Order: sequence, then C-alpha cells, then structure tokens
Amino acid sequence: MTRIAVAGASGAIGTLVLRDAAQAGLDTVSLDRAHGIDLLTGEGLAAALEGVTAVIDVSQVAPPDHENPTGPILRAAGHLLEAAQAAGVRRLVMLSINGVQDEGLQQFPFYAARAAQEELVGRSSVEHLIVRSAQWFEFGMNPAAVTEEQDRVRAQDWAIQPLAAASVASFLVEAAQGQHGAGMVTLAGPDRMRLSELTERTLRARGDRRPVHAEDPVLPGLGDGTLHAPSDARILGPGLAQWLEG
Repeated sequence: MTRIAVAGASGAIGTLVLRDAAQAGLDTVSLDRAHGIDLLTGEGLAAALEGVTAVIDVSQVAPPDHENPTGPILRAAGHLLEAAQAAGVRRLVMLSINGVQDEGLQQFPFYAARAAQEELVGRSSVEHLIVRSAQWFEFGMNPAAVTEEQDRVRAQDWAIQPLAAASVASFLVEAAQGQHGAGMVTLAGPDRMRLSELTERTLRARGDRRPVHAEDPVLPGLGDGTLHAPSDARILGPGLAQWLEG
C-alpha cells in the first residue's frame, strides 16, 4: 500500500488531504506536534518516515503575520527534506502560493519565506513537485484582507482567480501518488474576480446583507492581476456558484 506522510496534517488543508487520502485507500502518517513530530527541531521525523513513499508538505510553522517567517519555515523544510532523503522517500509535494515568485509581492515576509522554501525544495535530490495555489474560496472572509464590522465589511481590492481548497487537496493527493509530474505547477479556479466580489457573494450565500466596501490593497501587485493564473496553470473546478451551493 502507498504510504503518504502529511506535514501540517492538523491544519485546514491538511485535514482535507487526510480525508482524500483515506478515500483513495492510502495509508497516511501525520507529521505534526499532536503526533509527536516537531518540524522545527526534527524530533520524531526519522521514525515517522520509515516506509513512507511520498510526503505532502502543507505545514505552516510560522503564521502569515510573523515578523520574520523565513527562518522557521526554512528550518522546518530543511529537517523534512533531510529526513525524507535519509528514509528513501521517493517524492515530495510542497504546497506554495501563486505570486510568491513576484518581487513586488515578496515585500510580504511570508511570501518571501515561501519563495525561499521553493528554492530549497528545488535544490533537493528528492523528486518533488511544487504546487503554487491561487487563493481559496475560503479566503473571501480571511481577516488578512477582510475586516468585518457591525454594519459593513471591508475587503482589500485584490484581483484573484480563486478555487476550492478541497480541489487543491485532491490534486496534492494525486501528485503524491506520482501524477502531475515533477517541477512546478500553478493551480487556479475558472473565474477571475475581485476579492470584494468573493466576499460579497460569500456573505449573501450565508444570508448576510452587510454591504462590502473595497479598499486599496497594501501592495499594488495584489490588485493589478499579478495573482491571476499564468497561461500554463491548471484550472480546477468547481466555480464559485457551485461551491457556494455545496
């Protein structure tokens, strides 16, 4: 049986990955503190990766608002890569973010940290696929760019091409089984939209009638189309309307 280890298994996307892997009949190993694994120190990794075929890294050892996330993110990624190579893991799938490759957006420390992690993984001798994901539909209410008030909601005017987190999770599980090749791939949804539209449609689907006001994004690249899917991106459904109905 294929055995897949999931770094960050207890997070929002990690739980979806575990669900899809179980539905595919795969044996899974959770690499997180709840299971005695510390990516920042490497504690427990060697034993956990015994017999593992592939690793899916959706870990977030530093939050997006961390002042200097590069250090912990690279430390954790280095421990994971070293342990994977020592254990004979054949494949690593890393989840990243579309836009981290843009120098302007690297003014965000978290984007710069993910870009540095991509470079580290790219130099690894372990076969790897780096998956840059567009924002998820769930981002429509993310406090990183959306502020809820009693009588209104404010959303930064990002230009995005969002997709369902569940679709990303399914793709990651497929990739861990050897599908989708190696190297780099970008995932995005079928429709371009402004974040304020995503926020408003999410609210209306919940029966929330608060008006949504668009505000200037904190960086120009967030609103000028830099986050749209490149021409070679993989476009994954469902669209927003179908996702909201579900």
